[in-house]
Amino acid sequence: MPEVAKYATIEWFGKNSTNTLSGILQMCGIVGYLNLNGEHLAPKHDHLPAMCDSIAHRGPDEEGMKLVGAAALGMTRLAIIDVSGGQQPITNEDGSIWIVFNGEIYNFQELQERVLGLGHTLVTKSDTETIVHLYEEYGVECLQFLEGMFAFAIYDTKKERLFIARDRMGEKPLHWGVFDGTLIFSSEIKGILSHPKATRALDISAMQKYMALEYVPNPQSMFKDINKLPPAHFMLVEKGQVKVDRYWLPSIKTEDMSEDEAASEVVRLLKRSTELRLISEVPLGVFLSGGIDSSCIAAFAAQLKSDPIKTFSIGFDDPSFDESIHALAVAKHIGSDHEVVTFSPDLAFETLNELWGILDEPLADASIVPTYFLSKMTRRHVTVALAGEGGDELFGGYPTYYAHKFAPMWQLMPSALREQMLEPALNGLPVSLNNLSLDFKVKRFISAAGLPPVRRHLRWMGSIKLSEQEHLLNKEYRALATDTNEESLFDSLPLVYRNGKSNGNGHQGGFNRNAINDVVNNIMRLDMTTYLPDDLLVKSDRASMAASLEVRLPFLAYPLVEFALKMPPALKVRGTTTKYLLKKAVSPYLPDYIMKRPKKGFGIPVGKWIRQEFRPVVDELLSESFIKRQGIFNWVYINNLLAEHMSQKVDRRKELWTILMFQWWWRKFF
Repeated sequence: MPEVAKYATIEWFGKNSTNTLSGILQMCGIVGYLNLNGEHLAPKHDHLPAMCDSIAHRGPDEEGMKLVGAAALGMTRLAIIDVSGGQQPITNEDGSIWIVFNGEIYNFQELQERVLGLGHTLVTKSDTETIVHLYEEYGVECLQFLEGMFAFAIYDTKKERLFIARDRMGEKPLHWGVFDGTLIFSSEIKGILSHPKATRALDISAMQKYMALEYVPNPQSMFKDINKLPPAHFMLVEKGQVKVDRYWLPSIKTEDMSEDEAASEVVRLLKRSTELRLISEVPLGVFLSGGIDSSCIAAFAAQLKSDPIKTFSIGFDDPSFDESIHALAVAKHIGSDHEVVTFSPDLAFETLNELWGILDEPLADASIVPTYFLSKMTRRHVTVALAGEGGDELFGGYPTYYAHKFAPMWQLMPSALREQMLEPALNGLPVSLNNLSLDFKVKRFISAAGLPPVRRHLRWMGSIKLSEQEHLLNKEYRALATDTNEESLFDSLPLVYRNGKSNGNGHQGGFNRNAINDVVNNIMRLDMTTYLPDDLLVKSDRASMAASLEVRLPFLAYPLVEFALKMPPALKVRGTTTKYLLKKAVSPYLPDYIMKRPKKGFGIPVGKWIRQEFRPVVDELLSESFIKRQGIFNWVYINNLLAEHMSQKVDRRKELWTILMFQWWWRKFF
């Protein structure tokens, strides 16, 4: 391992410190509503101030509100482009079209030239105003011109039309619901709940999916009657009718290409994507974990910037979770100005408490806690940070991808040998609560190796399978449950990167869930349409927005996504080598040993913390009295999980953390 560079260590504020970002900094967010009967809104029906206030953390710089006809549009703004201008809502030349916008359009400069060439005038230098004029010219087809992350709402007074859209990969959120004749929308659910007509009720089906997957897949939310607009979709509301449709569906037909051709194109597209995401009028940096994805982005950013790029990473006291030494090695290699902070259990508990002031849905991805902490640290120095999400799903980075290749071999073993000797012996391995310990990986593998590929993957990645939820839920909620097995769960997922015709709900037919050939490609597409937008990107958006930090993701540039989908699967996962082609493409820019490191992931020691540091909240939210008063779960089942985990007979970290995060959410809202 190379000698590491000097770096800055940050003494982070603790529980009693007054040096806190929480409450001082309030990122971009949008809210609004529409009378579906077309009746114009009067000032007394203005609920925008309360709605904007509920998402103020998303935009500390300013807020804007407008009642226009039957529609109300509001926003909070973090100024990144055209800091002194760009106030929203923004209108066209004659005031007939209004927009509120959340996100960044990275090709806005060339789009400005386009609309100017078409005869429009621009009052601001912002990317937002450009979209108004593109809509004037092209209607909903304006979406085809936009490269970036976004959620926006346009109200066209002449057509009395509300047009809402979300970016291709789902980087920016958009929620909506219809209540008592009013369509209400917001970047976050709390914005909808701030409208007096909105109601809050638990969606039992969404709860089941959350318990199985650790997140709520689109288009559902944990609240009944509140929906997520799926990625790459738009909504048109005219004459009281709501229509949701898809505007982008890339080809998944693979093409023959040589390794050298593919590597060269990946580098070109990723460099271009990184370059576009470096455009900013405010300080900018990079999240650097020491993994392949964030490291190559940091390396490209360092090449493209004249001054040393700022990089930020996090360390852990527990060495099985700590990767900070690898981030430091990359920082020295690329010459970045690097900062690292160690994340301790007491800070984790404090951070989680702060997060629950922001989160509207439970998310059992525990890495949201250090992500938020890292975002707070980073926001002390910069307003924008680049990150590496998406690289694993595009280029085959997860160990589970090659594990799918070994599952059929496991099934070929004589059942007597497998069931009577191997499985009992492997299940008897001593429990370790370290990150991705051997016993954890082995027991996960054999727990689902005999299932069809998609069900197998959902089980490996998820938490409490649906068949187990019969024991988790009490009698009343079992009767209300709609999803009863993994097949029904599969059928409800928005699997769009596959061949076949749409079933009308944004889903696609023709996906052979039991196919062995090309199973890795199918599983990667599954992750791209479920795990990526509904877990990873939710984590990235909420954690960064809570700290008023904008995070940009170069791997999710749609030209790069489209190219990655064309790559043959053998260039992604080869044997037990994950990210085969990506590693070859970026190896000239990074230290050799970084390319050979096994993937660790970005997590926290929740298995240990449940037994120790987090024990007070475990004892409260999973207690017999709380659970019986709540009336959803079977306390005996949860108590058995706790007993197994506390005695370290069985590692129940995933099940317990999933339930614990739901309990925290339920207590907040109900």
